[in-house]
Amino acid sequence: KAVDETLNDALMYDLKTMQQATNLGSLIIPQTTLKDLEKTRASLATKANTSDLFHTHNLRGILQAIVQLSALSKKYHCVIDNPPYMGGGNMNKPLADFVKANYPRSKADLMACFMEAGLAALKPQGYLGMINQHSWMFLSSYEKLREHLIDSIHFDTILHLGSRTFPEIGGEVVQNASFTLVNRKPNANSNGIYVRLIDFNKSSIKKNKFLEYLKNGNNAIGYNSNQTHFKEIPGLPISYWLSKSSIKIFKNEILDNIYTPRGGLSTSKNERFLRYWSEIESVNFGRNLLNRDIAKETNCKWFPHTKGGSFRKWYGNNEYVVNWENDGKELLKFAADLYGSPTRIIKSMDKYFLPGFSWSDVGSKAPSFRYQPIGYIFNSRGPMIFSEDNYLLCLLNSKITVHILQIISPTITFNVGEIKRIPIKTTSNAEVFFIQQIASKNILIAKNEWNSREISWDFQQNDLIRIKGQDLEEAYDSYCQFWQNKFFELHTNEEELNRKFIDIYGLQEELTPEVPLEDITILKEETTIKKGTLVFREGEIMAQFISYAVGCMFGRYSLDKTGLILANQGETLEDYLKNVSLNADEVQFLPDDDNIIPVLDNEWFEDDIVNRFYAFLKATFGKQNFDKNLAFVEDSVGDIRKYFLKTFYTDHVKRYKKRPIYWLFSSPSGAFNALIYMHRYTPDTLNTMLNGYLKEYQEKLKAQDAQLNHVKNAGTDREKVSAEKEQARISKVLIELQEYDRELFKIATERIAIDLDDGVLVNYNKFGKVIKEVKGLNDKKAKDKVRKFDWIDVTEIR
Repeated sequence: KAVDETLNDALMYDLKTMQQATNLGSLIIPQTTLKDLEKTRASLATKANTSDLFHTHNLRGILQAIVQLSALSKKYHCVIDNPPYMGGGNMNKPLADFVKANYPRSKADLMACFMEAGLAALKPQGYLGMINQHSWMFLSSYEKLREHLIDSIHFDTILHLGSRTFPEIGGEVVQNASFTLVNRKPNANSNGIYVRLIDFNKSSIKKNKFLEYLKNGNNAIGYNSNQTHFKEIPGLPISYWLSKSSIKIFKNEILDNIYTPRGGLSTSKNERFLRYWSEIESVNFGRNLLNRDIAKETNCKWFPHTKGGSFRKWYGNNEYVVNWENDGKELLKFAADLYGSPTRIIKSMDKYFLPGFSWSDVGSKAPSFRYQPIGYIFNSRGPMIFSEDNYLLCLLNSKITVHILQIISPTITFNVGEIKRIPIKTTSNAEVFFIQQIASKNILIAKNEWNSREISWDFQQNDLIRIKGQDLEEAYDSYCQFWQNKFFELHTNEEELNRKFIDIYGLQEELTPEVPLEDITILKEETTIKKGTLVFREGEIMAQFISYAVGCMFGRYSLDKTGLILANQGETLEDYLKNVSLNADEVQFLPDDDNIIPVLDNEWFEDDIVNRFYAFLKATFGKQNFDKNLAFVEDSVGDIRKYFLKTFYTDHVKRYKKRPIYWLFSSPSGAFNALIYMHRYTPDTLNTMLNGYLKEYQEKLKAQDAQLNHVKNAGTDREKVSAEKEQARISKVLIELQEYDRELFKIATERIAIDLDDGVLVNYNKFGKVIKEVKGLNDKKAKDKVRKFDWIDVTEIR
């Protein structure tokens, strides 16, 4: 009505789109021609001057939209663009819908959409200059965009910057490329210029190298490449640096045609559905199961869950369990309620529990593949390839795969889509058999090394005890010699595999077989590389020994039987003796009876942790060498009492990734400390701690204070001064303990129950201020997080 003239369909569409102009911005590409826009603008401008006030207001709004559409319709000789970065998942609905409809090739991120928008704004032979994340050059989500660009747009220059391009932006996440594209058809006789700066990790070095290239034409970083060659590589990555030999390998059949790589489940609520295996009861842990039907029959709640993890090859990173009780009933219902269909996040159920090879889909430099035996449910962060062909595992862990992935996906992500495209080159049966034999050795070395630590559910006993020796120092030397041999055996094997695969793929001029010692993925906690030499960390190895000793003090482990002994809720000393099939007077080292071990500044109790460690050291390496063995321990970790007071719990929390299984109940400044083993906790435990330890400790301190009064009356002047200082200290301690007594009494009288299925994060936060504060576990931020859990009784969080 206000316009009072007929507008064509294209203009009506454009005007409707302009209602979202502040949301869509210059992504809007008008359907109306510039000629029609100008004609309509002139007509409406005349009417705006003669209409009434109401119509004039509306007409001016439409005129403003047409002026903006006219600007967007114009074509330019040059467009220079620094686009916004926003993934599809972060877009609001109108923006997401618009992008999907108008930019289907580039909808994964606004940065790619603006590439197409910029090109659309060019005249023929016009130039587009941009800086963007380099993901558009490689990721499978941009494959259709690359196909379109390679076929229709000339790549003039690409400055491949990589990470750390700008001093303000650190890390590996933001990796950039700056480029100029020409709005003309490419041809086989016209090369583009590419400069590769991604191998330099400082912006200043990148700048200097680029200036050097501009001045001298440095062939080491400069490439002249024809974009038509990109079409010879699966996924069409912009792999401008490739030689003919590298391009040739992509003529082989790809992995996806032979094997089955799959992405797994995502819970959308890890705190609810995932645990570290050490948190749960062993009777609820279903392991080594062939399929889902057998898993369902076990009535177990928790099952092995592969979730990626750190850079580690061959075997390991087996830490998590997932709630798959009743064939995933609770998780499937949660997913269905959240998304309408459980299969939105619960993927590949037909492949659960099958053996294969897993990897972490995010890594800083290279993927690392590991053998996973039967019985695992796999995560989206830890995809799997379902094969037991060790030839494939060796190929995946070789330099060949790193080289290939740097071509098809030089990012920090190694998604299923990229792994699928790895070319598999065949070789002779004899060579395959030789490679498979090496693989078996590598898997065994990595498996034994993983299982040598108590964070493994297949841990049997501490290696210093397994290897044995006349004394602890000899056992330590034997340990170092044993694992040094295994380390270098693995190193030799990995280099031999590289040599084999480089020959098989014909890349002798591209790659060398050498593997830096730093890239061998066993013994990362126990060793470091210094000047090309493997150096063992004596302190870490002793810390593992001490941790095992504490496990034996609580009955989690035993010197009389390998593996887990007590790992179910509320188990007792009687259960321990039953499990090891011995009487109390027959065991080498008897666990603590009441599941409370005081950690104090002196020997105030018979079951003091230092006394218990002395007894453990005598039981493992003999009474006759006790002094020598203790000295060896203290040379590594310092005074043993100070270690237990100041270091042990910090080490334990770190070792168990802020989900400790031994809990430290501690007064504010640590005047009173007592450890318990959470699996043996009962609602009576804190009452026993209060009356059997805390109150008795206060009485002993008062008796000590009385004794010091006698010293002040009868001692020398020096003794009197010392006694007075000690009395002042005891007075402060007693004040602290009186307050802690009141707090512990309140908690103890509540007889708090825990459920190990709820995990450490929930259970630890039930004990308020009487338990040691751990950042990320029970500090204010963590408590606020736990109080939002809707699957627990949050009134129990204190």
